[in-house]
Amino acid sequence: MKNLVRLILLAAILFVFITGPSEKRQMLRDDGPYLCAEISPEPSLSPVPVKEPIIYARKEIVYEGAPQVLHILELDLSNPGLEIIPVLARDQIFGFEFLSDIDKRYKAAATINAGFNFAYGQPSGMVIQNGKLISSSRGYGRILLIEGGKARFVPPPFRVWLETEDTRIPVDLVNPYPYEKGIMVFTPEYGPTNRMDTEYAACVVVNGTVQLAGIVSGELDIPDDGFVIADLNTEHSPILGLSSGRSVRIMLQEQVQQGYQCSGSLVENGENVAKDRDEWAGNLNLPTPRTAVGIKDDNTLVFLVVDGRQPGYSTGVTGRQLADILISLGVTEAALLDGGASSELIYNGKIVNRPSTGKERLLASAFVVKYNSD
Repeated sequence: MKNLVRLILLAAILFVFITGPSEKRQMLRDDGPYLCAEISPEPSLSPVPVKEPIIYARKEIVYEGAPQVLHILELDLSNPGLEIIPVLARDQIFGFEFLSDIDKRYKAAATINAGFNFAYGQPSGMVIQNGKLISSSRGYGRILLIEGGKARFVPPPFRVWLETEDTRIPVDLVNPYPYEKGIMVFTPEYGPTNRMDTEYAACVVVNGTVQLAGIVSGELDIPDDGFVIADLNTEHSPILGLSSGRSVRIMLQEQVQQGYQCSGSLVENGENVAKDRDEWAGNLNLPTPRTAVGIKDDNTLVFLVVDGRQPGYSTGVTGRQLADILISLGVTEAALLDGGASSELIYNGKIVNRPSTGKERLLASAFVVKYNSD
């Protein structure tokens, strides 16, 4: 019996020795470190904090003895899914629209009132939307530029010219009303025609190619896929040299995705530089609802709306107070936007501040914030 048991054990040992390890274990041995790699757990890693692309905060403070309600929108421009777009009411040079309607039309994550305008809703300064120039710069304020996930301010003017194969023609005005002396460009946002009722040198460009050039009288249709160039100088205008078939394109002093001309400066290099009076906003020493846009760092844009003209709830701020609050939020550069009854912020489809008249005001322009998490 003992001999039988010994024979069985010997046969089993020989079988294992001849056949070798199992196919699965052989694969593990050949693929890398054996045994330790099979049983060692992965090291435990702490999650890397992710900055939220859009942060909204409402704060109630007492500043210099007066209650103030702040609405703060902080945006991470480095997030590839985030867009901040300056828009016009009804996407045209002329007209007005409620901020809530703009917000719905763009399916925005947030929408903020923008800057000032002339009669009929015409922007008071430069507007660049998705790389396209819609309105030219004026000689006041600060121009906010957004490109490549970064924001910065530059002073006006912002140069524009027409470029052909062999020449550059400086542009004086884009979509002006009324028309003025100098080289003017009219784009489809201006309307169906250039509204000119006199004799002038003109050039019609379609898909980057001159279709018509010469002296005309009366308004010209603006092509949907082009623009009209006009000059009241009918004798020595440089656009008379733009013959049919030539290539012409509008060039900017720098190609940026978004641009908007704000009003006066509030903060520069972290210092309060607010003045007593603003050329567009008027008296800055009066406490009133205010809206501003600021930069914390290259990648972080901040919009601030302060409610006002509502005793016991929120008094409103002066220009200097607005700048101080921005600095307390970490803003190093800032400029003024429109205020008063125009100050309004919509977040997630809701008006989160209290407009001073108790209802929305028709506005000419806005900043739209869009976010695509994909």
